[in-house]
Amino acid sequence: MTLEFLKAGTLEAALRALSGPGAAILSGGTDLMVKLRTGAAACEKLVDISDVAELRQLNMAADRIVIGAAVPESEILASEAVCERLPLLERALRSLGSSQIRNRGTLGGNLVNASPAADGALALLAYDASVKLVSEQGERSLPVEQFLEGPGTTALRVGELVQSIEIDLGKLPVASHVFFHKVGRRKAMTIAVASLGGWAVVERTTVRAIGMAVGSVAPTPLRLRSIEQELVGCRLEATTADVVRRNVSGMVAPIDDVRGTGEYRRQVVGELAAQFITELGDG
Repeated sequence: MTLEFLKAGTLEAALRALSGPGAAILSGGTDLMVKLRTGAAACEKLVDISDVAELRQLNMAADRIVIGAAVPESEILASEAVCERLPLLERALRSLGSSQIRNRGTLGGNLVNASPAADGALALLAYDASVKLVSEQGERSLPVEQFLEGPGTTALRVGELVQSIEIDLGKLPVASHVFFHKVGRRKAMTIAVASLGGWAVVERTTVRAIGMAVGSVAPTPLRLRSIEQELVGCRLEATTADVVRRNVSGMVAPIDDVRGTGEYRRQVVGELAAQFITELGDG
């Protein structure tokens, strides 16, 4: 089968090409090209959006950060505004692959790939980010939490693409603590066996606000909303980390695979949660 390649110059051209049968979006390609070579994915037409100006914008206003779906991760990391206001996203992206991969890979692609181990998704979930989706029929917005539906599965409709990722700064307090850690089978460029990202506002050992998400322990990266609700207003004590460890381990549903057993993942993510809470208590 012949694979057609189209480099879109405008968003309209990309959407027009995407509306046909068998089309797939190519942005950074760090995941898609591997899948095409191995047969894990198939398509008749590749629509390259890497130079579409509307998808390459990174804008910050007083109350909102908008990151175009085709902005390379290295460009996001080069933004002082993003790193200052969204330090959890910075930490997550710096852990993602190598510098060469970050020069090609995009945050939009990281989401659309919909891996349960996606590093960028943890920060976006913890920050209540949303995705703007666009097609020839119009546009809509979805929370990242609703956009990710399962391993390799998203809420994207036929003919639709992610235009941008948006974070409402007006609803996001400035964190006093940030935590990101993943455990894998090697020290560099690892795919997480389990991971946890979080931010918190702590005043005199009392949690005023918190956001937490975990990866590789459920069909999608998972926001720990029930844990957050228990912690807000809570005074951090010597036993708090143990309670959170048990609760987080008990609420996830990891699987066995070549990188680790479900039980190991459950224990690891509980330990990561306890480590985060311990750091909050230590100031």
